[in-house]
Amino acid sequence: MNQLLHENRNITHNFAYLAGLLDGEGCVTYKQYWDRKRKDRPRQYLCWRIQMEIVMTDKQTIQWCCNEFGGNLINKPRKGGYKMQYRWRRCFRDALEIAKAIVPFSKTKRDKLQKIIKHYEA
Repeated sequence: MNQLLHENRNITHNFAYLAGLLDGEGCVTYKQYWDRKRKDRPRQYLCWRIQMEIVMTDKQTIQWCCNEFGGNLINKPRKGGYKMQYRWRRCFRDALEIAKAIVPFSKTKRDKLQKIIKHYEA
């Protein structure tokens, strides 16, 4: 029982930490736009872009996000002597699951996280 309590507390701390990272260093996108599914056809469709991502130069932090919450570590090379950037991104339903877990801890991105949740659960 004590081990289970410790694991639950650890999971809660991880969600709180991710919410802080996302609030400070991340981006939550919830928007609708017109796009062509195939470039050779003139018809456009209304599409959704639902995603959350964190881009930073600290590889260990981004690797931690990948290990704990899924996804891949993506290298984002920079020109001109700038540091390498690393990206963690979750989209659509993967973003929904994370949004539901971290919305209680989020401050800055809470509105967009709630929009993602409402979009899928309405």
